Amino acid sequence: MNKFWVVTLETYKKHVKSASFVTMIIGPIVMIGLIYGINFMSSKFSHTNEIAVVSETSELSTAFMTQTKKDFDFNKKIKTEEEAKKSLEKEEIDGYLVIKSKDMKIDGQYIGKKTLGTEDTMLIQQNLNQIQIGMNSSQLKLSQAELGSLLSPAGYSERQVEFVDGKMKDNENNRMIMTLVGMGVLFAIYTIVLTYSSITAQEVASEKGTRIMEVILSSTTAAKHFYGKVTGIAFVILTQVGIYIATGAVAYLFVKDMTVVKSFFEENSFSALLKGLLGYNMLYLLLGVLIYTILSAFTGSLVSKVEDVSKAVAPVMYIVMAGFIPSASLGFSNPQSVVLKVLSYIPFLSSFAMPLRIANDEATNPEIWISLGLLVVAIVLLLKLSAKAYKSTVLIYSDKSMMNVFKDAMKFSK
Repeated sequence: MNKFWVVTLETYKKHVKSASFVTMIIGPIVMIGLIYGINFMSSKFSHTNEIAVVSETSELSTAFMTQTKKDFDFNKKIKTEEEAKKSLEKEEIDGYLVIKSKDMKIDGQYIGKKTLGTEDTMLIQQNLNQIQIGMNSSQLKLSQAELGSLLSPAGYSERQVEFVDGKMKDNENNRMIMTLVGMGVLFAIYTIVLTYSSITAQEVASEKGTRIMEVILSSTTAAKHFYGKVTGIAFVILTQVGIYIATGAVAYLFVKDMTVVKSFFEENSFSALLKGLLGYNMLYLLLGVLIYTILSAFTGSLVSKVEDVSKAVAPVMYIVMAGFIPSASLGFSNPQSVVLKVLSYIPFLSSFAMPLRIANDEATNPEIWISLGLLVVAIVLLLKLSAKAYKSTVLIYSDKSMMNVFKDAMKFSK
């Protein structure tokens, strides 16, 4: 077998079989499962507060209890505020709602030893508003049809179009889906680089200047060894991403009947989601992760001790933040920004900026291909430079700074 593939497979197997990799895979899945399980159990077995409702007239309290009978448990025996106070003191109820009406204005006040949750508070406010609307319509002698007409909201819709051969037609790009996918690419690159930058740098730095490396280099070249390490880590990343995609596909089968999921896909087609995931965004995700993997390997080759790996990956994280922060902030608020446009052509930063420009139809196909071309050229040049530096420093143990080691590597490689 080619020595390059030997190094690649050894690197891949070492990391895939490690406990840390299994933890990285299972951890997020377990966390999401726990969150879903807690929310499900909470909604299934949530305790409905038992409260009393008192008012100056029985019509008000009856109307409120009728509207909210599915949301609260009511103690209907309590009719006065004094009775409610005594029951609250004895902890027979969780609290009571006092409804007052003065000058055609309804006011409600909840009294309890503990405050209500946000959801219950909103329910009370909404239902009091409904009673207020009903009272106002009766006072104004409005019919149900007139009331419905008065409360009906204004209509609003958006139509995204494009011009082909001078004719206007609907643009099938779904902006919401594309923006979500663009932000997904943004956070995916950030998370992957955050996770694997130190792993990659440590993989390259761990064997430098050792007897093991001397033995390895007696059977293969430093460049092949470096390329194999980088490719092995890249395969590990692809494996993790692939597992998450497969897990997501299986999870979809279980959640597709949920109301939230159904309503989302009623407004946004599944094909539009796949188109957003498998188009240019996927290219930027893969190339973005690749260039940062190579950069992490490059910085790792400039240190001689594993303890210095954190210093080695610091420049990588600075560059990531330089792309992530402005892209995340401008992607939603101002996608037409000149800053975002400039970032979309800078190789290390374009993977963050360009997907958001694409989502907002701010980038033409020629602009995208120019950006991708620059990114590919940068990857090739960085790979060559990294292999060159690795070749010159692989057997050297030095306490010099990374910059000085790099300068020495360039001198030795001439």
